[in-house]
Amino acid sequence: MSPFEKRAVAGLSFIYVARMLGLFMLMPVLALDNDQLRHSTPVLLGLAIGIYGLAQAALQFPFGVASDRFGRKRVLVFGLLIFVLGSLLGAVTHNIWGIILARLLQGAGAVSSVLLATAGDLTGEQHRTKAMAAIGGSIAIAYVLGMAMGPVFYGLSGLTGVFLVAAALGVLALLPLWKVIPPIPRNLQQRMGNWRDALRIFRYPPVLTASVGIFILQMVLGASFVVLSPELVKAMHIPGSAVWEVYLPVMLLSVAGMLYPVIHAERHRQHGQMLVFSGLAIAAGALFMGLLAGHFWPVAVGAVIFFTGYNVASAILPSMMSRSTTQEQRGAASGVYSLMQFLGIFAGGVVGGWGLGMAGEQGVFYLLAVVGLLLALQSWNGKRVALLLEPDAREAGDGQ
Repeated sequence: MSPFEKRAVAGLSFIYVARMLGLFMLMPVLALDNDQLRHSTPVLLGLAIGIYGLAQAALQFPFGVASDRFGRKRVLVFGLLIFVLGSLLGAVTHNIWGIILARLLQGAGAVSSVLLATAGDLTGEQHRTKAMAAIGGSIAIAYVLGMAMGPVFYGLSGLTGVFLVAAALGVLALLPLWKVIPPIPRNLQQRMGNWRDALRIFRYPPVLTASVGIFILQMVLGASFVVLSPELVKAMHIPGSAVWEVYLPVMLLSVAGMLYPVIHAERHRQHGQMLVFSGLAIAAGALFMGLLAGHFWPVAVGAVIFFTGYNVASAILPSMMSRSTTQEQRGAASGVYSLMQFLGIFAGGVVGGWGLGMAGEQGVFYLLAVVGLLLALQSWNGKRVALLLEPDAREAGDGQ
């Protein structure tokens, strides 16, 4: 990459890390404050965990269209300020409805599609995949750090402290827009797909395949955090503030476990097989945690297996998505993909909360096992997965 492109990717990756770190830090600790939040119920707790995904899904397209008209950086500033406002609200409220509103505002800063469009504006076609891989890697870093750091700040100052750190990270994310990311030529911003393009891309088989896959995957993640943190605390007999001592090694081991399957998939073009593997790993880990709930080591091992499967799929799906679309389709396809991604998180939080109220923690783990199997079955059809890898599928999609 040129120095210009490196600056752009570094700045965009920093924004992703800062913003997503603030969100991921909250995932493992929201359920720990359930008893302290006024008017809280299992369903409302699940809604608080997942509602930011619903806001993200609803606003991805409007933010993308607004960035075409008013400029990428202006819309990025607006979205990040909304995220900061939501984080500050979460820091001062002690009511479950206040937490739900705070999470809704955090999600309303829906700048993911704008960030992807900006990356497309500022990188050449020959380096586009590298740029997307770097940004995807930054999200994975934020994910691992968030899982470890959230419980640490929760132990120091409770849920208020975690929300305040998220607000500070949102402010830090504004800095690269002035100091690092180069100016965006106005004519390049017109490449973003319009509403009609976005709706048409829903019928494109590769986009549909990848989007259904990411929906299922993110639904699994959202539902898991309704029960996993309380289960780890109970199984290890530790206070909620110390749950990071379990999350950190679990996340590091799961990231290490994903490396070989991802490399194997890229080297031998066996992405479909590795997606099947990821679904089966998610199902096996969830089933293990459900059957042996209350016993620390089995639950910890099950969590490693579970998150290894999740990490494998979360690395492979966007890579396949990028291969399956042309430059003209990429903006609209990213919007569809992001919409389904955040809808999955919302659905997972709600389904997890509903399952907790109806069947308890073990019931949610069994439900996650079933969803993991659905992901494996959705990836089993080799012809559908091949659509994500064959350049010729682009023309086929254009004709549908």
